[in-house]
Amino acid sequence: MGIVAGAAPFAAGAPFWEPVAFSWPVLLILSGICLLLTIGFVVWTVLQPDEPEHDTAALVDKATRQDRETAATIRRRLDADTGRADAAEPELR
Repeated sequence: MGIVAGAAPFAAGAPFWEPVAFSWPVLLILSGICLLLTIGFVVWTVLQPDEPEHDTAALVDKATRQDRETAATIRRRLDADTGRADAAEPELR
């Protein structure tokens, strides 16, 4: 008795296991949309330029210089805090 009751939810045609009936047109439409989006993405990726259109060397140089100056200032402040450098510099206070 218990085995039959336990097997009932797994029977074919149970509403939990088949909430939506299978439909070939829906499957083909979804497959077509997926294929179209995949092809569109590949074409878009191939057509993208490898490098930006404008020169970014000046921006990169400026950012690098600022980062190095900031790192040097932090290094000097840490040296001053630990007593390895003169803390009297106005920049370090």
